[in-house]
Amino acid sequence: MLSVISASAFLHSRTLENHENTTYNTSDGNTSKEQNPSNVSYEQGNITHQTSAVNTKIEQSTGIVSKVDIDAVSTKLPEDLDYNETVIIDTEKLNNSAKEGNINLILNDENIEIIIQKSTERKDRIWYKGFTKENPDYNVDITIRGDEVYGFIDTYDKVYTIFPTNVVVEGEIIHVVIISDILNSRLELEKYPVDPLTFDIINEDSLNHEFAVEVFDPYNKSIFKESYSLHPGETMNSPEVSKQLGLHHYVYSLDNGESFVLYVRVGRSTNMGSSEKASFEITNDITNPLLVSTTIA
Repeated sequence: MLSVISASAFLHSRTLENHENTTYNTSDGNTSKEQNPSNVSYEQGNITHQTSAVNTKIEQSTGIVSKVDIDAVSTKLPEDLDYNETVIIDTEKLNNSAKEGNINLILNDENIEIIIQKSTERKDRIWYKGFTKENPDYNVDITIRGDEVYGFIDTYDKVYTIFPTNVVVEGEIIHVVIISDILNSRLELEKYPVDPLTFDIINEDSLNHEFAVEVFDPYNKSIFKESYSLHPGETMNSPEVSKQLGLHHYVYSLDNGESFVLYVRVGRSTNMGSSEKASFEITNDITNPLLVSTTIA
């Protein structure tokens, strides 16, 4: 199995959503494992400085991001990067905006509008996933862990990578923004066709079952809704549900029971991956009557 890729992953061979082989969602609503940006090991992340820096200037800003001029940090970054800047991030404002569903960031003097689709809370962090407003295929992953922010932000021609340093200025953690040019790779990726969203339902039980499913596009608009009655041993293959690139989600239920949610990504058919396909398998196990898997061709 291969991982779903965005243009940035196509460029850097970096997978933002790392689905190891086939991942399963059981009827208790557990979702597939997804890689959290704050768990990614950054080679350039080992920037260690003391809690003071020379030639430091914080540009005042009422937004989420404020530029900081720190020569000591800039000179330590890899020389082959297209561009970098150092910033302070107001995590409280970032968190509040994300919870409202929209984030506005100014990075490298570019105004980037982000739509949040889902959030995952852990003991010490919150992970937000969405896309830049210009296109649902432009993937965004942002993790807030205390005062630290880790992020991958795709636009049409750039990828912004954000991570914290050990530099603290006026009580604020300095973050580094790495900006990579992906225009050529984006143009190359667009040559490949979209792999349409499809799913299947398999009844492996000895009884008839009712299965209801609704599909929502990246803008949270319902685009498909159907109920199926499946006999024992019957398999139902869906039609093509969507060719809209980006993250979609299913809301599904078995026998009019509790509803669960599954997120899948529609991508292009390349030699590095394709869209995720959901399979809903009805079992004869009363403790776990429904298995949900996602696979990538």
